[in-house]
Amino acid sequence: MHKTARQKYVLDIISEQGQASITELAERLQVSADTIRRDLTDLEKQGLAQKNHGGAIALNLSAMNRQGRNTLLPDAKRRLGQRVAESVPAGSTLFLDAGSTMLAVATCLQGPLTIITPSLDIAQHVSDREDIELILLGGKWDQKQRLFAGSATLSLLSRYRADIAILGACAIHAELGLSASQEADAEVKRAMLAASQERWIVADHLKLNRCEPYLVSGLSEIHRLFLDRPWAELGESSALQVTVCAS
Repeated sequence: MHKTARQKYVLDIISEQGQASITELAERLQVSADTIRRDLTDLEKQGLAQKNHGGAIALNLSAMNRQGRNTLLPDAKRRLGQRVAESVPAGSTLFLDAGSTMLAVATCLQGPLTIITPSLDIAQHVSDREDIELILLGGKWDQKQRLFAGSATLSLLSRYRADIAILGACAIHAELGLSASQEADAEVKRAMLAASQERWIVADHLKLNRCEPYLVSGLSEIHRLFLDRPWAELGESSALQVTVCAS
């Protein structure tokens, strides 16, 4: 197996499992432990993976750029996108967050709809759709996150109201709620939630039980949560409506 394909396979394994040992990866790929160590060194240099205590390998989500995160869990994101899109009533006005999971949602949406988004990728994807009225929230361009944010974006956003805000998650924790890695992104997310009648979060399992520096919302303020796997830590006492889109 070529090095590029092997490293992608390594990322796929630790995306599904959360982490893996060098021994496990070497056995599954039928290569030496030294080969896996060299692959890990390459992945660490790219900001894609990191060693944990005890020699396990895990994704380095905080250091990943948007392009790197976009390659993770494509099947799970497609399932989530389809399930969320099926839940959106025709004629709705949506705030649609940035990110690869939100792009999967946008791909599956059926109009007529109005989409208000700070994501250039989503805007480009739906720009030719006659059944979708598009409003792009401009402002300061964040190349790493591939979204517009900042005071100009917030000023534009304040002019609109939505039936549903559909947000992705940098990190989501059962007690600490939804958080983001960038302050400007968190501000836009908070503003979208505040200006919407319903608030939905869509997250794959890599985002669960994690916390980033900037608070977006407590889970008590969210109405629906779409996940690709059950989330045991949430507990059965939560009033949050959870939809699991398992394979």
